[in-house]
Amino acid sequence: MHYSSPPQLDALDYFLYRLDTDPELGREFYASTTPEEMLELAEHCDILIDADDFRALLGGGSTEFWVVGGEEGANPIVHLQHVFGA
Repeated sequence: MHYSSPPQLDALDYFLYRLDTDPELGREFYASTTPEEMLELAEHCDILIDADDFRALLGGGSTEFWVVGGEEGANPIVHLQHVFGA
């Protein structure tokens, strides 16, 4: 049986993968402090996801696939939760 993840989860996975592979993107990511800035950055990466999708993913338990812990400046999920108030 094959399970697939929701498209938004794939988008968030891809976004976080890009952070690991592109140091400049990582700097811009952690410098983003508003949902609008984060959405612009995601769009720059060709990821079309809106603020409500981010909030749903961050507040709906989907982050169990990523290591959640550490400080905001070193953990992308914690930073996204802070930016989107999730």
